[in-house]
Amino acid sequence: MTALKLPYFKAGSQIGCLLIHGFTSTPAELRLIGEGLARVGYTTNGILLAGHGTQPEDLLPVTYEDWIESAQQGINQLKKSCKKIIVIGHSMGGLLALQMAARNKIDGVVTIAAALKPANRKAYWAWLFKYFQTYTSLPGKEWPPEQQQYLLHYPYFPVASVAELQRLAAHTRGILPQITTDILIVQTKDDTTVRPESAEIIAQRISSKRKECLWLEEGTHSVPVVPPYNAQIVTRIDEFIQNL
Repeated sequence: MTALKLPYFKAGSQIGCLLIHGFTSTPAELRLIGEGLARVGYTTNGILLAGHGTQPEDLLPVTYEDWIESAQQGINQLKKSCKKIIVIGHSMGGLLALQMAARNKIDGVVTIAAALKPANRKAYWAWLFKYFQTYTSLPGKEWPPEQQQYLLHYPYFPVASVAELQRLAAHTRGILPQITTDILIVQTKDDTTVRPESAEIIAQRISSKRKECLWLEEGTHSVPVVPPYNAQIVTRIDEFIQNL
């Protein structure tokens, strides 16, 4: 496993930020966001979700409950040294961040392109397709080397895991009204992986009194590695935390 794929922990203040990567990805995906937050003094914990960062076959037995447990372990680690906790998640990690807000007393939650509604509607049928096809893949996108080094996704993945992702999304939609944590919702308008209306659904259904939305015109789904938008996200997260 390369160094960028590994979980990372950077001690800072007693305000801790848990960073949760997306489906088939690794902690590298949010590394630039984590490094930006560490530079302004926050403790950062970039975790590796169950079944990720190794080989696609390791995802086969993993359920969405296992991903929730991975996120919970990250919060438990931060609790040892931090008095305040903010959970930041990208894509599937955004769903897990919302799950953590419903299950824990945390101080803030940040979702970045939370995967509430996939753009590819075939994903809704993964629960059926998994009985006929074990693995699938998506067409890759050419990225500049300085960005590609952080996008270490599996080249293929189990269809059953896509079904688990949709189970997680459905469960998360059901618990949105239970969440009262202050929230910052980040979404790009040119996202072709997650339907941008996902951000609107979260804002409408969540019970938080304080809801902030950051809409970016560009940046694509992988906005955490795309400058200058990722720097803008770090600045906005810092402002969000300062105003808690």
